[in-house]
Amino acid sequence: MKKIRIGVIAAAGKGTRAYPRTTFIPKPLFVIEGKTILHRNVELLAKTFGVEKVYILVGHLKEHILAEIEVIRLALPKIVIEPAPWTEKGLASDIASLEKSISEPFLTILGDEYYFKTDHDKFLKTLKTYPKMSASIGVVKTSLLSRIRKNYSVELQGDKILNLVEKPEDPPNQILGLGSYLFTPEYFEFFKKTPASPKSGVIEITQVIDKMAKESVGGVYATTLTCEYFNINSMQDYYHAVYEVRNDLFPKFKTSLVIPTYNNERSITDVIVDFKDKFHEVLVIDNESTDETVELCKNEKVKVFTFPGEGDPTRLGEQVRKGIEQASGDLIFVVSPDGSFRSKDFPKLLEYMKDSDMVIGTRTTRQMIEQGSNLGPLYRILNLLMGKLVEVFWWGQEPRFTDADCHFFSIWKESYYQVKSQLHTHDHKYIVELMIEMVRSHRRCIEIPVSYFKPVNVHKYSYASMLRDAWGVFKLILSKKFFVGDSQNG
Repeated sequence: MKKIRIGVIAAAGKGTRAYPRTTFIPKPLFVIEGKTILHRNVELLAKTFGVEKVYILVGHLKEHILAEIEVIRLALPKIVIEPAPWTEKGLASDIASLEKSISEPFLTILGDEYYFKTDHDKFLKTLKTYPKMSASIGVVKTSLLSRIRKNYSVELQGDKILNLVEKPEDPPNQILGLGSYLFTPEYFEFFKKTPASPKSGVIEITQVIDKMAKESVGGVYATTLTCEYFNINSMQDYYHAVYEVRNDLFPKFKTSLVIPTYNNERSITDVIVDFKDKFHEVLVIDNESTDETVELCKNEKVKVFTFPGEGDPTRLGEQVRKGIEQASGDLIFVVSPDGSFRSKDFPKLLEYMKDSDMVIGTRTTRQMIEQGSNLGPLYRILNLLMGKLVEVFWWGQEPRFTDADCHFFSIWKESYYQVKSQLHTHDHKYIVELMIEMVRSHRRCIEIPVSYFKPVNVHKYSYASMLRDAWGVFKLILSKKFFVGDSQNG
């Protein structure tokens, strides 16, 4: 047999350990580098084995899974994808429910497991070497015994599996069992012979495989894979997977710096010189300056775009959004033009972007605020309160904000376009709106402390202005929570 024609992906579970996100999004639909885990696993089956048909077991939030299946069908039109209802009696029963549909070897993958740079084609080699086998399971070798304790271990004699132990307290070796299984139709017969677990009350898949290993004529064999394996049990598991994949791909991503300006001739050269060597491109979005700002930018050989705002500072949000949309980078950074931030904090934002959709600075660490800056106690307190209000209103998304008006942040361009239609604020409050929309759309927005320096042309805020701005932010937060925007389960 040169290929395996049938695939099964289990995408029905509730994923309670990744709560609260899994109350809105099933784990197989978590996105890693632009594609859901479900999409990537269907691709794995198609590209590695040439599968012709994939059964996807659906249950929890099945309407979301069914919608994603339509997306995958468009991307992979040669594969027949058929959803199959779960039994609500565990994975082993879900697979067994396909008995009438499958009469040949089939490859099963758990929908919440992601394999990066994998060699799953070794299953074909195992099948060729042991043509009479009853099943093969994927394994990897790991020195992290904690990973084995969360999954299952196998005891081997050569390649032959002698014993499976679910979540062993004391793993017998460094072999971790994966959620990739090559089953023959014998699986269905052994499922019927396997008693339910006294602990869970359902038939566990490891018990079925263990019974096959000990009683089948053909035996069960291990297929040792070499790959980065991620079992997405919790949100931290997901963030870890995103980080590792992005970290591997990071050198290929392009960075862009956006600087919105208006009459910043006294500071713009210093800002550009400080930042530009760290970015693939620098874009200055000028709000029709009447001083030497544009000429100074051109002297530094950076891209300059004119924003037709007639110098109106209440259109800052539009100005920044134009810059983000003009940028060609994958990672977009925005910094104010007044010299209040330094490029020394750029590496921190860059590192956190590896497992976040947006990273925003916070100016609440007193040791990192230069004496003489315009960050008075009342201003800091009001921004802190507004940040905490966002936390309270979207508590289920677990945001943590202490500053609602920091003009030094970074965002993945792809993530920006996912929320673009919800961005309507014209002035400086665009920042808190962007933070809210990232949270509402279940994306990861985090803040990190950054240094804040005395800006050029320090603007002294009156108490009345601070309170007026805070009231505007408060009304924006209320509107986002209760009145405005498409429903995003947030």
